[in-house]
Amino acid sequence: MDEKARYEPMAYGPIGAAVKAAMPYTEADPVGVHAAVLALFSAALNGSVLQPNGRPAVVWTALAGRSRVGRKGYALSTAEAIVRDAIGDFLALRRQGGISSGASLVQTLYETEQDSLTSEGGMDGRTLIVDEEWSTTLKLTNRDAKYSGVLRTAWDGKRVSNVTKKDGKRVEVTVDTPALGFHVHIQPAAWAKYISLTEAQGGSFNRILPVMVERSKLLRTAKNRRNPLNEIKVSTSMRLAYEWARKEVREMELSDAAAERYDDIRAEYEDVMDELPEDVSCFIERADEQVMRVACVLTAAERKTLISVKALEAARAFVEFSIASVKQLISQSNVQKARTILPLDMKIREKLTLHNGEMTSTQLYRALSSRYTAGQIIDAVDEMPDVEAEEVKSKRPGLNPTVFRLVDVPAEPEPEPKPVKAPVKRAPARKAPAKKAAAPAKKATAGSPPATRKVVKKAATAKKAAPRKAPARKRVEVAAS
Repeated sequence: MDEKARYEPMAYGPIGAAVKAAMPYTEADPVGVHAAVLALFSAALNGSVLQPNGRPAVVWTALAGRSRVGRKGYALSTAEAIVRDAIGDFLALRRQGGISSGASLVQTLYETEQDSLTSEGGMDGRTLIVDEEWSTTLKLTNRDAKYSGVLRTAWDGKRVSNVTKKDGKRVEVTVDTPALGFHVHIQPAAWAKYISLTEAQGGSFNRILPVMVERSKLLRTAKNRRNPLNEIKVSTSMRLAYEWARKEVREMELSDAAAERYDDIRAEYEDVMDELPEDVSCFIERADEQVMRVACVLTAAERKTLISVKALEAARAFVEFSIASVKQLISQSNVQKARTILPLDMKIREKLTLHNGEMTSTQLYRALSSRYTAGQIIDAVDEMPDVEAEEVKSKRPGLNPTVFRLVDVPAEPEPEPKPVKAPVKRAPARKAPAKKAAAPAKKATAGSPPATRKVVKKAATAKKAAPRKAPARKRVEVAAS
């Protein structure tokens, strides 16, 4: 999809106009620039613009893309050029690097509040975390059980605290209303490695809107080699909106039509989460509130407190893009995490190759993590022409060890190619004439000869013929002469 068509549904108000005006001077993804602007500008408005329910309207974003190809840093630099004049010295004074523990996060928020007590405007705890190497930070935060809890609570704008000991005494550091902004960069491969499902199910990552980004274009190198981002014009509307929001706390509200549409959006997300697997749904459990937060920021940029249906739909388009990015990241994670189970013969061959082609039975069993019996290994080797097993005589008492070796297998001679015979053209087969149906058997009538039957003669056993009695001889009486 063309970058303009992809970004158009979420481009709304002064923020959308500023991003569009900056695109000719940047190679970044417009959606990535939009995400960074939302994070930076909402962090500057944190505490001044509230949702209808009184919660903060800050938006946390994460740009996910491959090195160089994603242009994540370019997107952030473009966003900074857009908002720098609008929000004054906020970026210079309130920006913090990667914070890797819950205790250090609470301490940073606390110290920022304390440093602002002597300022003209009074206490101001606004803090913005920008971490362009989030994967490095995640290595450390995954070891701290408290970090994710503090992060979740700060997003909700609720009280966070940390207990330390100083001079043997228990000291509690507390921040009642944390005003934390958050924007990070990560590579898709690092997401698969460090974003755990357990933390996601706990709600640590459904408060962050990930956005998959890629380079939009290649700009021609200027002759004077000036940075093209210097050509981005200042957004007067966003500067006026920042001044308007900082004068007093602005509580946002939905118009009647927007309230009805928002109820529909909430119901839609409820249905979607019921259909999605848990490893996906846990990332979008707060999608409806994310829509509200983005809509509040877009409306505040217009210097309005009444959220329209158009602002709500633009916010929903951005959140939908984030949901699609989550699905893509999880899909890539599953591919990378899937382990290929090798058959036993390939494992044996692999282990022998790593040990210069020869291993004793004990070494091979251990290398295979004892997952196979000796009989299974012997049976597999018997079927492998390139592996032999030999019992080696040993001077030590006990059984002689068996040594497995890789051996060369003589290559089989290639069969000579058979001469190709020209195909023989055959005449098309003629259809056999249909057989006549057999006439029905006639019923036997009186006087007709019986039907002939085949009689199978059984061989009778030969019996000995009984001796015939000789006929009685007639006695001839001869008369006496």
